[in-house]
Amino acid sequence: MHNLKACILEFTVAAKTPLELPHWAGSALRGALLGVLRRHYCPVPEGGDTAHTATCPACWLIARENPQWWRGRQPVRPYTVAVSGGQGRPIDHVLNGGPGWYRLEPGDTFTFRMTLFGVAVNLLPYLVLAIPAMGQIGIGRRMAELRGKRGQFTLRRIEALNPLTGQRELIMKSPNHEVTVPTLFIDQSTIDAATHRLLDSMTQNEITVQFRSPTRLVEQGHLLKVPHFRPIFQRLLERVEGVIDQYADGEPEWNYASLIEAATQVRMVRNQTHWVEVKSGSRRTGRVTPLSGFVGQATYTAKDWRPLLPILLWGCVVQIGRSTVKGNGWISIHAA
Repeated sequence: MHNLKACILEFTVAAKTPLELPHWAGSALRGALLGVLRRHYCPVPEGGDTAHTATCPACWLIARENPQWWRGRQPVRPYTVAVSGGQGRPIDHVLNGGPGWYRLEPGDTFTFRMTLFGVAVNLLPYLVLAIPAMGQIGIGRRMAELRGKRGQFTLRRIEALNPLTGQRELIMKSPNHEVTVPTLFIDQSTIDAATHRLLDSMTQNEITVQFRSPTRLVEQGHLLKVPHFRPIFQRLLERVEGVIDQYADGEPEWNYASLIEAATQVRMVRNQTHWVEVKSGSRRTGRVTPLSGFVGQATYTAKDWRPLLPILLWGCVVQIGRSTVKGNGWISIHAA
């Protein structure tokens, strides 16, 4: 039995100046966080070797390497970012199917989440300091009315939450900014209880998966543009196993082959997803990374959901697919 724990933190921030963000702002937030952590907390801000990333708290969180990782030097990261799309007032749109930009006026709030796995929760003090520093530097689009600077924000509150039950725990609120250690975590017992509740709520054998941010998956060398269940479940199963391998003790008590066989029998009955084009640019490297994926919802039916639901519910915590540290792959599920 594994002992994986995850802590989901929701940050509420308020615009200090006018602020313009892309519809999917996860990449902008992650880029600002990476810059602040490297600038303020890393003695080798241009990057270091494996020994450095193993001991530097900032690099361990954002750029950890593990030569023994079975899928390459970069193991699954100890955190994810999740941001709802389109927070603010829409100000323009991209005509080729891409998302537009949104504007917040001073005092307007927006929220985003970070999930920390295992011992990564011990780095919460760095985040409590880094988020206000991000707000001082600014994020989003450079604006003429700010003399070419990015919009600023201030940190209002931090809550730990359990999206499977709706529980919330306030761990910081302005103006005093006193922080308490979170006690609200997701573990296997949380997942098991949520599985039983979901099974009890079913009136028919249908589950709806809500893809709340672009979900980008590769199947047999090609982008998956239709949310077929088996490849989604297989990638998710691999991701959950990877998180457990890196940030927990013990082994998962499931049979991989039998789970994939059960996933193969699941049938999609409704597909209400669409593809969105999203890109992420890096000021440091000059590279552009595609973050495109499908959003919306899809409904599936199965004869027996019992072996599959625990993995799907873990997916609501660890996210799925590529670029989860940039906000991709945020899902939720409910009985149809």
